[in-house]
Amino acid sequence: MKWCEVHIIVAAEAQEAVAELCRQVGAQGVQLEADRVITAFPVTEWLQKHLQRLRGELSRLPEWGLPPVQRIEQRERDESEWAESWKRFFHVLHLGKRLVVQPSWEEYEAQEGEVVIALDPGMAFGTGQHATTQLCLEFLEELVLPGMQVVDVGTGSGILAIAAAKLGASSVWAADSDPVAVLTAERNVIRNGVQRVVSVQRAEGCEGAPPCDLLVANISTEVILQLLPDFSRCLRRGGWLVVSGILTERREGVRVALSRTPWYQAQVRERGEWCAFAARRG
Repeated sequence: MKWCEVHIIVAAEAQEAVAELCRQVGAQGVQLEADRVITAFPVTEWLQKHLQRLRGELSRLPEWGLPPVQRIEQRERDESEWAESWKRFFHVLHLGKRLVVQPSWEEYEAQEGEVVIALDPGMAFGTGQHATTQLCLEFLEELVLPGMQVVDVGTGSGILAIAAAKLGASSVWAADSDPVAVLTAERNVIRNGVQRVVSVQRAEGCEGAPPCDLLVANISTEVILQLLPDFSRCLRRGGWLVVSGILTERREGVRVALSRTPWYQAQVRERGEWCAFAARRG
């Protein structure tokens, strides 16, 4: 398959917002560099529609108080070229108090007490480098208790599901609507030896998910607000909801939604232009 590699030259303070917009319109494998965001779309009959939608979303950056895109460059790549090219930007990453994300192609000797997640994200979202993933991982490190049943909506590379399993969850139901992400997550689950704990499904939202003690969803604000009733039905009373993928300018809308029954004890954390919430189901 051919891929259209897109370089979006933009100031550093707007990069995370641009990366999220790329993900929302269906781009794959977002990279962040000093002066640009690099992503890719498959060369299909839908390519021009994807690019047109992306340009439309990018034009809104000044509305959010962010600098505009300086220019956009495109080039065609073979799949193997694109899949390999971004690996030079992904290295061992330490998060929270004891979480370590280790690219599968790099050596790392775990220290005592560390929880190491070996990862090859392929064309799926989730390397641990994005603020939204980091915030989710840090909440999981604090909230996952031994024996918990966990649901991961929009699993991408499977990074959050694997983290929950390694933090002590007894079962993790992970789902994504993207078949490429499902395949990638399955491979990473096996790579980490947690296939007896984590099951990966192709599903929209939490359709088919079992009752759980913690539900994590690193998706977009619009989808989070749409799925809150489904999340409530899936979570047991007293269970924790962790949601991210929320630009800080949308924080208040999510906070208001989580101030309504059945949610309580909502807490928010921010990193750059992004935030994540944790709330309990009453």
